[in-house]
Order: sequence, then C-alpha cells, then structure tokens
Amino acid sequence: MRTLAALGLMLSSTAALADKSCKEQVDDAFKKLREAKSFRLETTIRNAQGQLKMQSDYILPDRMHQRVTMEGSAGPMEMIVVGKKAWSNQGQGWAEVPQNFAEAVAKQVQETVAESPKTMTDYKCLGDKEFEGKTYAVYQGILPTPLPPDAEKKGPRIEAAAVPNQQNVYIDKTTGLPVRNIVNTVTEPDKRLFDGTFSVVEGLKVEAPEIKSN
Repeated sequence: MRTLAALGLMLSSTAALADKSCKEQVDDAFKKLREAKSFRLETTIRNAQGQLKMQSDYILPDRMHQRVTMEGSAGPMEMIVVGKKAWSNQGQGWAEVPQNFAEAVAKQVQETVAESPKTMTDYKCLGDKEFEGKTYAVYQGILPTPLPPDAEKKGPRIEAAAVPNQQNVYIDKTTGLPVRNIVNTVTEPDKRLFDGTFSVVEGLKVEAPEIKSN
C-alpha cells in the first residue's frame, strides 16, 4: 500500500512538472534556491583578459560576501554588502565604500539575486543528461547577444557577425535545486565562458567587517 501511494505521488508530481513550460521549470528551481535563504555561487569566468574566479555568499534578502581572484593577482578582492551599506577590501584592509556606490550594488543584488529574474530568456528541455558522473535535468537557453555601442552606425552587418551565447542549466533531480549554470558560444560548446556552481550552505554568515582605526 505504501509503495502504491509513493508511486502515485511520484507520478502526480511528474505530471505536474510536465504541465509546466521549460522556462517555468527553470524559474521554479531558482525560486526554490532563493527560498533556501543562504547559498553560495562559485564562478569561473574566462575572457580575453584571462581567468577570473569568484565566490559569492548570499543571505537573502540583502547580504552578500564576494571574493574575486584575477589570474596572476596576489590575492582576492572582497566586498561585503549588508542592507544598503557596502565595504571593500583591495588587500589593504576593509573600508566603507561611498553611499551612492553601495546603494547601486545593493540594488543589483536585490534585482539579480533576491527577486525573481526579469530576463526574457526562453529555455528548451534537453531531458536527463549525465554530467560529471551524475544525472541532471538539463535546460538550454539562448542569451541576448551583446552588441558594441556603435552597432547602429555600422548597420545589420554587425548583428549578423555577432555570435550568441547559450546557457545550460543543470538541476538536481532529487532536490529540484539548480546546481550548475554554464555559458558558452553556440559555435564553441566546449569552451566555457561562464561556469557557476550553486550550493546551499548551512550556517552561512555575512556580517559587516570590523574596520581598524589608525
């Protein structure tokens, strides 16, 4: 009886998931991540200037501790946001940043992390795929192509030459949480421009730093 009940629950959950669009399924996964309240995003970004590694700890709705390490740099640069205040450490100790800049960063955290995404990116369901030894539900979307500031002057030739990026989102089939977010150009699917790993961290803390007086 319990087995039949569990099977019925699983089938009803699967049917409910199937009724949702691929974009809704991705949105639900990130909504579940936001509901966890505290999580970490570890990112590797590759561009023409080299490789950048970033670790961002979030405690929603308004706390962040970010550490950024550039390729070849001596150590990480850090930033802490608590409410509408922010502090940075460029290697010489913590200092409070100007209020207008702090509010801009706080607004960015609110709009891009704490709130539902406003992106128009659509997704298609790629189904279950094995990735790095584990099976995930995978979704793919084509991101808007960034154009240079003078694109209007140079006409449609610029738009035709621009190569769009595609995003692959890997969702844990057990927890329903997003685990990886990988971006690459459509012409080079194995070359990762952005590789982000999400993890829910118990006991995560983000506090205003102690600033030593001279």
